[in-house]
Amino acid sequence: MPLTAEQEWTLVSCGLLALADRVLTGGEAARLLAMVESYLDPEEQDLWMDLVADKAALEAHFEQLRAPPAANHLALLERVWAIALADGDASLTEIRVFERIGERLSIDGAQLIVHRKTWTYAAMERAEVVAGFAANLLQRGAAATPKEHTLYETLVGRLPLSKSRRARILGEIDAPPTLESLAAILKRFDRARQMETLRSIADAVVRTERREAAREQMAEFVAVAGLPPTVADGLHGFAPVQDKPAS
Repeated sequence: MPLTAEQEWTLVSCGLLALADRVLTGGEAARLLAMVESYLDPEEQDLWMDLVADKAALEAHFEQLRAPPAANHLALLERVWAIALADGDASLTEIRVFERIGERLSIDGAQLIVHRKTWTYAAMERAEVVAGFAANLLQRGAAATPKEHTLYETLVGRLPLSKSRRARILGEIDAPPTLESLAAILKRFDRARQMETLRSIADAVVRTERREAAREQMAEFVAVAGLPPTVADGLHGFAPVQDKPAS
């Protein structure tokens, strides 16, 4: 299935931003891989992963791209900016690359700054929900182990948060916000951002030793947020466990 102009711009631009510091970090690589897998058929995925990991090839590809429809520019740029926030704060080098991409799409520089700040604030709100869910999970049943404390600190360190928010959220591992207060934040998002937040939660907790508790908590959280129960079932790692047929 061929890429649309918007998808191609998104992949190339995200690759350029991820390689702005010449180092592809874990969070950036995970986001790029998820995009490649969602946009492309399996036989094309390896070719594109090779491309988005090659800065010189990306630069050459970027220069010959034709701009996608103008109506898609801001949505595209928001997805690109998410790459800069994938492992915490964006660097000055990443901001410069982002400005270059915005300039190619004819976005006014002052407006791009406003959009960037708006998207960063929205990303911090989503990050608060992700961290709050994880902190609640670590208070469910057995007390959090030293290993789990370390995993929580690593998670919070990779979320797009200001220094003051990060310090506060790190201190919430033993006294987390309630699911009700987190759901109140989630309700402020549109459905696409709600789903993005829930997928981020699933990615953060599904591989922990509290997988079963995470499924139960996710079902509760979705209900408190007023979302259909099937929303939780569709998250990676949260599908209902099928009973084995009787022998």
